[in-house]
Amino acid sequence: MKKVTKQPAKTRDLQKTRERILYAAFEKFFKCGFQATSMDELVKKTDLSKGAFYHQFPTKFLLGYAVVEEVIRPLILNRWILPLREYENPLQGILDLMQMHICETKPELLRYGCPLNNFMQEMSPVDGGFRTRLRSALRLWIKELEKELLRAKEIGLVRKDVNAKEAASFIVMFHEGVYGFLKGSGNPELSLFFREKMKSYLESISKDGIILA
Repeated sequence: MKKVTKQPAKTRDLQKTRERILYAAFEKFFKCGFQATSMDELVKKTDLSKGAFYHQFPTKFLLGYAVVEEVIRPLILNRWILPLREYENPLQGILDLMQMHICETKPELLRYGCPLNNFMQEMSPVDGGFRTRLRSALRLWIKELEKELLRAKEIGLVRKDVNAKEAASFIVMFHEGVYGFLKGSGNPELSLFFREKMKSYLESISKDGIILA
């Protein structure tokens, strides 16, 4: 019988503390911006001692990098990629996820935009560490979406002449553009208009004129 190795209690506690800080920081950065958020605000938000907080993240930049790598990257996969694997037709999945995560998002949350896009707009121009990590997260989204489009191609749902990487890049950039536009315009009702445009695009790359719901 295989022996199960338990994680030491101290290690588990440190991991929980780390996650607590990361998700508190993610929420604060998302709503207020990275540069406008102070470490003192984050310490207060987590109710941790400064010692416990700074033991995990000695600087705000290290914390910001970790938010991108440990919160935003998994969020991309969990929100936009993994659910597609349950769809026989990934094109319908792409449209359904846009409906769920953009069109049906509450206006009070939608006005903050997209976490990835916000970080890219604010921090990519001013810090190489952020720029590298954010580009990697963006490439991850495109690469994994490309795989789903290739799967759709293999089973005859996408036209053979469609370049899957270019299509994936367009879809990701479309989503990011919609988030930015809705954030700037303050008119969430326009999300339905953009959904129809995405629907038209997905139907245009489908084989034999598949009609999406």
